[in-house]
Amino acid sequence: MHKIQQFIFPSIDITAPEDMYFRGHHDGATCSLKRGIIEIASGGTARFDTFFNSLSVAPWKNNCQIDDLNFGVTGKGRVRLRFALNQLHKPHRWLYETDIELSDIPTNLALDFWKDITSGMLYVEVRGLSDAAIHSAYFYTNSQPQHDVKLGIVITHFNRKHYVLPAIQRISNTLLNDSYYSDRVELIVVDNSQNILDTEKGKSTLIPSKNLGGSGGFTRGLLHLKDNNFSHCLFMDDDASCEMEAIRRTLHLLQFAKIDNLAVAGSMMREAEPFRIHEKGARIAETGVVNLKRGLDMRHVHDLLLAEEPEHITYGGWWHFAFRIKDAHRLSFPFFVRGDDMLFGLTNAFNIVTMNGIGGWADDFGTKESPINRYLSLRAHIMCLILGTDVSKWKMIRTYFGCILTSSLSYNYSGCNAFSEAVKDIIKGPSFWEQNVAMTDVRKKISQIADGEKCNPIEIPAGAERRSLHESKLRRVVRLISLNGFLLPAFLIKNKTVIEPKDFHAAFRRIFRYKNVIYLAGDNTGYEAHYDKKKFFACLFEWAKTSRKFSKEFPSLKTRYKKSLDYLTSEKFWRNIFFS
Repeated sequence: MHKIQQFIFPSIDITAPEDMYFRGHHDGATCSLKRGIIEIASGGTARFDTFFNSLSVAPWKNNCQIDDLNFGVTGKGRVRLRFALNQLHKPHRWLYETDIELSDIPTNLALDFWKDITSGMLYVEVRGLSDAAIHSAYFYTNSQPQHDVKLGIVITHFNRKHYVLPAIQRISNTLLNDSYYSDRVELIVVDNSQNILDTEKGKSTLIPSKNLGGSGGFTRGLLHLKDNNFSHCLFMDDDASCEMEAIRRTLHLLQFAKIDNLAVAGSMMREAEPFRIHEKGARIAETGVVNLKRGLDMRHVHDLLLAEEPEHITYGGWWHFAFRIKDAHRLSFPFFVRGDDMLFGLTNAFNIVTMNGIGGWADDFGTKESPINRYLSLRAHIMCLILGTDVSKWKMIRTYFGCILTSSLSYNYSGCNAFSEAVKDIIKGPSFWEQNVAMTDVRKKISQIADGEKCNPIEIPAGAERRSLHESKLRRVVRLISLNGFLLPAFLIKNKTVIEPKDFHAAFRRIFRYKNVIYLAGDNTGYEAHYDKKKFFACLFEWAKTSRKFSKEFPSLKTRYKKSLDYLTSEKFWRNIFFS
């Protein structure tokens, strides 16, 4: 017996809504958070057509060799089990029904219909024929794994112990305390800040390392796995929280894989809305990144089915990305942070799969936006287009212009300076990257030339306004013609303050004709930005000047970068950085 998917019940540690786990509160079924069981009153029903506890048929069948499927359950009381299939744009189907008496000894059922279904969401409904409780449930197979997987989980950490220590403890106390998984999984923590104590490392292997960002940290972990005969690697962020079952299911997909180069990308959901998908795999389309399945609500069956519709995936974010080590022909490019996962996917031929139930939660990127992050993001994005696509230089220049325009229209002129500095550094060629792996001088430079947008405790002034997004057609026309007010005479700009949530850029219709904007990242944290026509046009001028130079040097620049790619992503390059 090989359990491929264990049921997860809600807990105090994870803040996801209960209907991502089971449905039944109004049907006589409730969850005991402390006991970790589902209680069902006589006549009540618990349904598991959910993000965490349904079984996605196509990902398992298309990517893995699973010849038979079975179901096991423990608990107490007499219940009726019904198995059903939901498929997109097709009627709901009941597949099997049986009545059983639950006990601590598992009841095991062979699901013979497995051979006849190819897609959709398989789930179980449990109806109480008496007062009952479900203690555990799982899908399993008698098929033998195709691969003997030794999986190394690599977490890179820098000065965020309040995030990484709970993650170490969760993995140590659950996954690594289970003999099945402890024989097949190890946790490696690359400590870029070198401040995790030996007493805090739990059951992890701790690797103190120089701070070379996520690119260096994840690569240091991958080199450790290569040197210690691991077969597979799972990259995870130190600030991404997930159910341990997401790691188990990742392992099982890799164990039963029947296709070459299989890689598993976990979805990311927003901590502010823990049911909302931010990304479930990503694709590069022209100059843009498409966050696949973005906005889908993982509480609703229709959205769960949409989330499993196949799409071409270019790369998976390193908050949860697993792959076979021998398939990584190129290691990370020395980005420091941002873009490393994107180029890793673009330059290695992975077959990337996603699946409901594999994913975690993280802060919104928009709230983390700052000049240094703007610098890193645009720099990485253009480099990925140069090295991993055939996108023209004009489209890259247009992307650069879009960054400058949205930032300057938001009164974030420091962000504009950072964007332009990113392109200037790209123009310096491959030697720039080799000389700035640690980014020490670059970070110092950005802090000097782009010193705005710093969030601090802030007091909201009396009279500050909160505007809606509604506007008249006339106001919209005037706003667009006047470049959101930067072509208007000064007397038409209101000497007032408007409050705006911190994000990648402002909602332009809300800040139009306001002289001051307070960007709030929290209730009492943020910064103030100001309308400045002189700085606005200085940003556009700098874009024009830098774009002209980029355009002139692009043919030679692209050739040199292409020639340097193999070296800058090689083991030799990184081993020299770490060990020489």
